[in-house]
Amino acid sequence: MKIDIDINDQYPDTSVTIHAPRLTRDIEKMIAMMRMLDMQISAEKNGETYILDTDQILYIEALERKTFIYTETEMYESELKLYEAEQLLERDFLRISKQTIVNLRMIKSLKADINRKIKLTLKNGEQIMVSRMYSDELRKKLGVK
Repeated sequence: MKIDIDINDQYPDTSVTIHAPRLTRDIEKMIAMMRMLDMQISAEKNGETYILDTDQILYIEALERKTFIYTETEMYESELKLYEAEQLLERDFLRISKQTIVNLRMIKSLKADINRKIKLTLKNGEQIMVSRMYSDELRKKLGVK
C-alpha cells in the first residue's frame, strides 16, 4: 500500500481519496476508522450499508463472531471486531462485559444486582447487565458509588 500526503493551505478542507483495483475488507475497515473521526460508523442491514452517528448507538455486542450495533429501533451488523469498535469509540463508550460495550450517554439508570453486577436501563427502556469485572470501572466513569 502506498500513502501520499499533500499538505497545502490552499485546500479549503481535508479530503481522502482511495485508489484501489477493488473494494476489500481492509479498505472497508480503513473507511470505518476514518468515519469514526466524524463520530460515524458504518453498518449493514438487509444488504444495505448505513452510516450511523455514534450518538444514535445504544450498545454494541459481539455474538458468535459477529458484531451487532443496536439503536433505539434497529439492529445492524458491523465488520468491526468488538475491540476495534471499543478503541474507536473510547470517548463515550465503555466495555461492560466480554461481549458488550455501551454508549455512556444512553444510560438512564443503574441498579445494583447480585454478585456486584449492575443492571443498566437504557434511554429506550431496554435493560442490559454489567458484569462484576467491569462494574467498578463503570461506576468510576459515571462518578457514582
